[in-house]
Amino acid sequence: MWFSKVPGYIFDKQKTPYLTEAKQLSLAQSQYELTAYGVFVGTIYGIIGLAAILSIFEGNNWIYYIWLFASVSVIYSIFSVIRNYELFSSYVISLAPSVIVLFCFYEAIIKNSSLLTMTIFVCLLLLSLKYGWRISRIVAWQRYTGEFENYNIKKEKA
Repeated sequence: MWFSKVPGYIFDKQKTPYLTEAKQLSLAQSQYELTAYGVFVGTIYGIIGLAAILSIFEGNNWIYYIWLFASVSVIYSIFSVIRNYELFSSYVISLAPSVIVLFCFYEAIIKNSSLLTMTIFVCLLLLSLKYGWRISRIVAWQRYTGEFENYNIKKEKA
């Protein structure tokens, strides 16, 4: 089964160097990390996009169009980062989880949620911003070194 491979993936230095500085990552390590992050964020925004499409069919509200546009933009940006290491797209996917947490925080404020709920949202916001900063640094470092360009040229020749 697939869950038998989870411990091997979690403790593999090549595939999960999450405590390694961005400039010390190899191209393969950065690809693994960007892909894992892209799958995580893409899944969340894919579900949001699907919910927005279904909600647009039920009632024509402008907020659903905004969520649908955000979902399409984030998913496009994920592919752009993984394929071409686009810097602007890395900013988009870095801020994408923070947007969801901020929206949930806003809803919690409106509904007068407890202090514990607010604290959890603030912690999630700080964590998502910190990890988003890491994602942007990884992409910026790979663009700075240009290592990904050599990899793409080798891949096209093969």
